[in-house]
Amino acid sequence: MMRVTGVVRRLEADDAWVDVAVSGGCGRCNEPGGCGGVNIARPLALSSRSVRVANHIQARPGDTVAVVVDDGVPLRAALLAYGWPVLGVIVGAAAGTLMASPGQGDLLAAVGAVGGGLAAGLAGRARSRRQDAPQLRLERADLTVSGGCSR
Repeated sequence: MMRVTGVVRRLEADDAWVDVAVSGGCGRCNEPGGCGGVNIARPLALSSRSVRVANHIQARPGDTVAVVVDDGVPLRAALLAYGWPVLGVIVGAAAGTLMASPGQGDLLAAVGAVGGGLAAGLAGRARSRRQDAPQLRLERADLTVSGGCSR
């Protein structure tokens, strides 16, 4: 599991908006068996980010908290964001090609690819909103431990 320390900035209904720092990672992010979590933020050059988390611990603005991401959540998110749309593009292009009459294969393959990618992307987005298990959770911060993964 990954644990990152942050500061509660504001409350909205039953949620807390927490500013978390994107650090250099856990020290093992780039090693075999490391979490690799910091690599997600690197292309965006983010130094901090606000995340919305259910506030089950009754944190208040200004409180230092830990945002916890359970194992498997980053992989599921990557599959929903990238894997399913790519699969939709391939299946849609193949279906368009199979349904095309002679001379229209490329056009219907392109239309099928776009349609399949959009359909799979929207289905993945709907699925991510329906998940019952919380993907992030708040804990009281242990200020003796720095952010990163617990591996």
